[in-house]
Amino acid sequence: MRSKIFIPFLLLVLTVSGAALAKSWRVSGAIVHMRQEEYQAAIKLLEEDVAESPDNAEAWSYLGDAYAHEGEFMKAAEAWTRAEEIYTEKKKKKQLDKIRQSREFFWSQAFNAAHKNLARALIFDQPDFVPEEGETVLGDLEKAEEGFVATYHVFAGHPKTLFILALVYEEKATFIGDMDAEEVVAVVDYDLETGASAEREATAREYAVEMWEKSLDTYEKAVAVKKADLAGANWDEKTPLNDYLVKLVNSCLRREKYERALAIIEPLLEETPDDTTLLNAKAAVLDKLGRVEEAIATFSLVVDSVEDPEIKSEVLQQIATYYLRKEYEGRDPKKAIELLEQALELTPDDYRIYINLGKAYGEIGEYEKGKEYLKKGQELYEKSQGGQ
Repeated sequence: MRSKIFIPFLLLVLTVSGAALAKSWRVSGAIVHMRQEEYQAAIKLLEEDVAESPDNAEAWSYLGDAYAHEGEFMKAAEAWTRAEEIYTEKKKKKQLDKIRQSREFFWSQAFNAAHKNLARALIFDQPDFVPEEGETVLGDLEKAEEGFVATYHVFAGHPKTLFILALVYEEKATFIGDMDAEEVVAVVDYDLETGASAEREATAREYAVEMWEKSLDTYEKAVAVKKADLAGANWDEKTPLNDYLVKLVNSCLRREKYERALAIIEPLLEETPDDTTLLNAKAAVLDKLGRVEEAIATFSLVVDSVEDPEIKSEVLQQIATYYLRKEYEGRDPKKAIELLEQALELTPDDYRIYINLGKAYGEIGEYEKGKEYLKKGQELYEKSQGGQ
């Protein structure tokens, strides 16, 4: 009786163990292949493993690494994500850290490769640059775009990837914008979310406008991802959020999207009302919108907030220029003089202040005083230029 019970049980154990060994052999074999840089062979084994055992997180994790080595970053990201889901459910922190390290390693490789293409495009017109056969600025920019889209999928939502990708779109817009507006160009587009590419033709004017819009949209996405990232791992800790915001707002200003810029800044100022970078940006936008009184009021908030004498002086001078504008209804040279003299106390060697004071005193009829300031400003300017 005992043998009848024991033998089926033993067979069951052997069967289960055999299956476990088979799965372990695939992963182990894949690891050997990967060490020998035989990534396609590793992928074949690991794909077989996850097809048979879709909850094998280890196989998914190595499959992500193998795909990444082959440059198949979309597939790598999907495999890593599946492994992370299983490991998270099982609370396997060590294994999750390993996947994160893989993502960071391959993100760095993909980012640097894409950045090289961007760098080549930016130095293309330099005298000592030697292009490869058939290489073009647009071609390098498209390679950079393709690379950063792939990079985005290696470490989904990495804000720095989006930040630089937006710059690529800006460069494409600028380069195409310098062509004849009606010239037809062959271009390649890469979809950020799917990684798919498509070739097409467009006029230079149409494509430049598309790229500017794509740049703005990507900067906005970078800001959103960066804000979310601040509460998490903060992968791009060397580049603060303000750097992203300033770039986005400046891009809006270049495209004369003033209302769009203001819509970005104002909610952020509600969170950090004393942020001088945002206040300066808001004042510049208000100025462009012709809302001078509001611009002056906003710049005044900066003066009250900053301690640095040079920054304070710059802002006081900026406000003074409004009161000297001929088209400004509230034009007031005396108010400008008051602000400029405050700035002079902070930065007494700034020749610009003397020159503007000279002009302002001349406007109110104090010509001799105005001449003195102009002369002093000229002396300081020549001194700043090395006495030339």
